Amino acid sequence: MKDIYKRVVKEGKINSKYRLLTESSLFDPAKNIIQNISSLMPDKDGNFIQQFQSDGFDARLWEIYVYIFLKENDFTFLDDVDRPDFHVKKNGLDLFIEASLSSEKEEDLYSKNFIEEAIARHDLDVQQRLIDYYIMRMGSVLFSKLQKRYWELEWVKDKPLVIAITPAHNFIANFLPDAKIIEYLYGIRKIVRITENGLEHVEDMIISEHKFNEKVIPSGFFLQPSSENISAVMFTNNSDLHKFNRMGFQYGLTNQQLLIFRSGFRYNPKPNGMAREFTYMVKNGERSETWSESVSIFHNPNALIKLDNSIFLNTRQVRLEEGNTFGGNITDDFVFNSKTVVASIE
Repeated sequence: MKDIYKRVVKEGKINSKYRLLTESSLFDPAKNIIQNISSLMPDKDGNFIQQFQSDGFDARLWEIYVYIFLKENDFTFLDDVDRPDFHVKKNGLDLFIEASLSSEKEEDLYSKNFIEEAIARHDLDVQQRLIDYYIMRMGSVLFSKLQKRYWELEWVKDKPLVIAITPAHNFIANFLPDAKIIEYLYGIRKIVRITENGLEHVEDMIISEHKFNEKVIPSGFFLQPSSENISAVMFTNNSDLHKFNRMGFQYGLTNQQLLIFRSGFRYNPKPNGMAREFTYMVKNGERSETWSESVSIFHNPNALIKLDNSIFLNTRQVRLEEGNTFGGNITDDFVFNSKTVVASIE
């Protein structure tokens, strides 16, 4: 695509995040790296830039992320069909990826102010409802993609299909535990307790449904009719503007004098160990993370076409094995969630 920042949307329709990206010097690294990545991408449906500048900002940013993630993983882009979003090839394997997310809704109860106030007063009921809402929104995204039945398209038949999802429906979505995604996908809840020796597994609970207010959806996405046509679900909660800002800064794509600090929780390789806290300052021109860092590949145990771990490198791979145990692998630097603070020193 040509200049993604060439204004094609009327002033009153400009997305607030797009405005932040293009007008705040604090996000200059993100602005520049997004320009670089998008210049490599085709505009297959002709409205990418218009949506990126208006009501489709989050969805289009997610596509930009998935694109650079696939590029980092040495996929070849075929770009020969209009759907699903990506037709790629690697190691002789044709693969289709559909990117979607849980987007913000106008007049949603769970605004940033509402959530911050609930956290400040330690409202556990609201916090639990936020988790229930999270599952409902992510489940709705996946269910809606099943209805598209992409596997029936002539060019998708007999080829693996992956759904790539990310939570973007409210202020706190990126900080909630992805264990809830695992529960929804596999229909299994791992009950653990904290002991002096770390985390201790207590039992496995088979769950059949998830509830939010009056709405109920079945659990176990990989158990639902037609889901056998989905080889895996790709998930990350680390694809927002701050991710692009850190990546742009570490690649030296700005002349702005910025301080960027990141903190969060990463994987602990110690047996039964709880997640490790971390804090560091992102340095201009010095690499500290990759696009693959917080990506999980949840493999469908019932898939008609299964994927090998070598397809997606440097990611967490999750597989359900016999006895309801989870196998796969995880990198030592895998980040479960993080927050970023940026300031100007000029």
